[in-house]
Formats: sequence, C-alpha cells, structure tokens
Amino acid sequence: MSELRKRKYARTRLALATALSEALTRQPFSEVTTRALCREAEVSEATFFNYFPHKQDLMAYLAHLWLLELGWHTQRAASAGQGLAVIDQLFAQTAKNCASRPGVFRELLVWIARGGNIDPQLEITPFEKQLAFPRLEGIDTTPVKGIDSWLATQIEAAIHSGELPPNTVPPLLLAALLAILLGVPLTMLSSDAARIAPMYRQQLALLWAGTRTLSRGQG
Repeated sequence: MSELRKRKYARTRLALATALSEALTRQPFSEVTTRALCREAEVSEATFFNYFPHKQDLMAYLAHLWLLELGWHTQRAASAGQGLAVIDQLFAQTAKNCASRPGVFRELLVWIARGGNIDPQLEITPFEKQLAFPRLEGIDTTPVKGIDSWLATQIEAAIHSGELPPNTVPPLLLAALLAILLGVPLTMLSSDAARIAPMYRQQLALLWAGTRTLSRGQG
C-alpha cells in the first residue's frame, strides 16, 4: 500500500470512529445504523464494510483507540514514578473519560463485558495514532495494551518498592482493581458521572488499607 493510500485509509477509519463516538452521545450502540455513520463520515456503505466487515468491528476499533489514549497517560505517569501513583493516574484518566464522554464509555463497558479484548490483528498505525491524538507527544510509539497489563506491571512495582506488602497476591489485587475500574462507572454513569473520580479515590484508599491490614493479619 502506498503512503498516500495509507493516509487515506487512516483518515477514513478515524472519520468513522469519530462519527460513532458522536452518535454514542445520543443513543446506544444497538440503535446506531451504519447508514447514519456513513452519512456523518461522508463515505459510502460499501466503503464502510471494506474497512469494518461488521458494525461491531468499528466499536472494537474505538475501544482500541481508548486503550491507546489510556496507555499514553499511564506510560507518561510511569516515566515520573512507579507503583500506586501510576495506578491512581490510570483511574483518574478513566474517570475523566467517563465524565467527558459518558455515552461512549457506557458502550465500552458493554464491549468489555461481552469479552472485548485486544485484537492483535487490529493494527493502529503510527500515523493513525498521531492523527487521532495530535496533542499527545510520542503517541505514535505507545503500544495498545489491555488495562490488566498496565495494572499488573504497577502492582509488581508497588510490591517491589514497599508501597504494598511483600505477601500481596498480585492476581487477587488485579481482580479487585478491575472490579473497581469497571464497576464504579457501571453503577454511576447514568446518575452522576462527575462523582466517579472521587468514588475511585475512595475505593482505592479502602483497597490499599485493606491490603495492608490483611497482610499484617497474615504475618
């Protein structure tokens, strides 16, 4: 594929992703039609299905873009330190996304609940990354990774640095963090998305305190 075609390909995919993101502010994914998305992105339906064989594939692409953005913020926080501060930043960024785009994040939760995961076949090129997030310096080299991968690395770092007890069980803590990350928005997006950030902070504080208390009891 020539460089010109690669750029056209990237712009078309991002135009469709933007159209979907906008549509999700007004209606659930199940009610969004490919015809409406094509009209908004100014492409034909034949073009849509050349890029995304199924409407669900576009949702997966949008989810990968979100994971890319979240990964950039997490990686940036990790460049200044490791451990619990990075986990806090990941949660803070997620809360920010929830508050600014509640409809989009609601559908991302549905995507995750239905088994959505990183698809190695769904490549996002460096040009696409830069085009999608032009203000995020270095986004073109940021990998698209699952949230569990970012969290697992920082749990290990927190144990190594002494922020968490040495007898912490990483898989159990990871499961608890994912439950908080996804569960809080699930219960609060429809009522008050602005309260997700303080609720995250409260739940994380309780989790860290409980982890340390449990460790002392096992010592």
